Amino acid sequence: MVRIYLRVQTMKHFKRTALASVINLALFGIPDAHADTEALERRIRELESRLEKLDRAGALSAKPAAAAPEVEKLSRKVNTLERKLELQDEVTTGALQKLPVFDAGADGFKITSSDKKHQVRIRGAAQTDGRFYVEDNGFKGTDKFQLKQARIWIEGYFFKDIYYKIMPDFAAGSNILPDAYLDYAYHPAVNLLVGKFKPSISLERLQGDSDGTFLERAFPTYLASNRDVGIQIHGAFAKPGFKAETVAGPIDTKNTFTYQIGVTNGSGDDGSPNNDSPDTDDNKEVNGRLFAHPFHHTGYSWLEGLGLGVAGSFGNPDKQALKAQATPLGRSTYLDYTKVNTGFAAPTSDGATYRIYPQAYWFAGPFGAIGEYVVSSQHLVSGKTDIQQKNTAWQILASYVLTGEDNSFAGVKPIRNFDPLKGNWGALQLAARYSELDVDDATFKIIDPNQSASKAKAWTVGANWYLNSNAVIRADYENVSFDGGAARGRDLANEQVFATRFQLAF
Repeated sequence: MVRIYLRVQTMKHFKRTALASVINLALFGIPDAHADTEALERRIRELESRLEKLDRAGALSAKPAAAAPEVEKLSRKVNTLERKLELQDEVTTGALQKLPVFDAGADGFKITSSDKKHQVRIRGAAQTDGRFYVEDNGFKGTDKFQLKQARIWIEGYFFKDIYYKIMPDFAAGSNILPDAYLDYAYHPAVNLLVGKFKPSISLERLQGDSDGTFLERAFPTYLASNRDVGIQIHGAFAKPGFKAETVAGPIDTKNTFTYQIGVTNGSGDDGSPNNDSPDTDDNKEVNGRLFAHPFHHTGYSWLEGLGLGVAGSFGNPDKQALKAQATPLGRSTYLDYTKVNTGFAAPTSDGATYRIYPQAYWFAGPFGAIGEYVVSSQHLVSGKTDIQQKNTAWQILASYVLTGEDNSFAGVKPIRNFDPLKGNWGALQLAARYSELDVDDATFKIIDPNQSASKAKAWTVGANWYLNSNAVIRADYENVSFDGGAARGRDLANEQVFATRFQLAF
């Protein structure tokens, strides 16, 4: 009787195990496992029922000699079933270990393989702007609401080392694919980037499109290419005694020393090739950048966020069209290469070009600053007239997070997300910026000075209200003044614009 009781209890234990296996297998949908486990469960119930009947009838106690074979037979069957369940459990465990890991949260939706060698990450961003102009002293602008960005992109890696990004923008008109690249990041010191990406020249351009302090970037940004197609070698090194991180893409703000060297088609100032626009000549642009965080891992926390660098480019375009220059926030054109003096045709960039970009940022606790200067030289040709144009631009930007969060090149993450019923209001950042762009006087041998300004100066103030790490409401006011650009040598009227943006990025 004791033996039967123990055997029944054992079989009940395995019944529970079988039921758990059925539930797990049903959830994960492993083929044929569900049916096999149910069959085992039914068989155990049958054997259990037979033993209970024997117990009630007292067969084992009354006729031990006759009952012994039946008990042994049942024991062998139970042992066999136990082994089958063990094997089934091993199969189930192995199958579960191969299942991918799904993760969804503030950083987007991720699917990672069980061995962590492959990952697909789905991200997105939407920006809706409102821009309202102060019409004063002859300036006229059109108040409007604008869908600035509508992006869904896929990024991730294969075999740990091959990173990728494909980012269409459905609000970008004809240029609907800003980024599409592969980056073979085998070792932090040497990585290979190919495709369409931001050339590593302008510091503020390299900042994430959702991470900027203001709605729009300052004047120096617009003397570099927006995006271009080509190839880039880049890498990073850490301070002795520390290990460098592998960072994919055209910008690295994590390591002590970084470099980028690229060869691209050369898309011109503020240029960004459309998806189907081929390169029109054999000349290519070479660009490079060196950047360092000299106080990384020194223990001086107020200096660890200091970054210093220099970038530049040189090329030799062949009759490349020139893009008009516009103000940062209001996007009013103040330099138009099609507005020429009598007897001239619109000039093109034809011959040697170069850019030099000294740059720096500093982030310490709630404080942040960015500074950038550029000299951009290009050879302009209009008919038989040619000039060497040398434009310059610079900016200085400062920001402060009033609610105590850390400031950074990648934006602000609130300590407490917006939840007014609990007294939480997110994070508040205030910022100010001054920026100038000076057009070379030689330009106006070809360009009509009564229709294009020789200098633009902008001061901007803004506030950013971070509701959480994904949502932010921005508000900027910008005043731009000009030298020249109006009839009879007068100055263009100041552009004054107030703009807001609601942004969601994940």
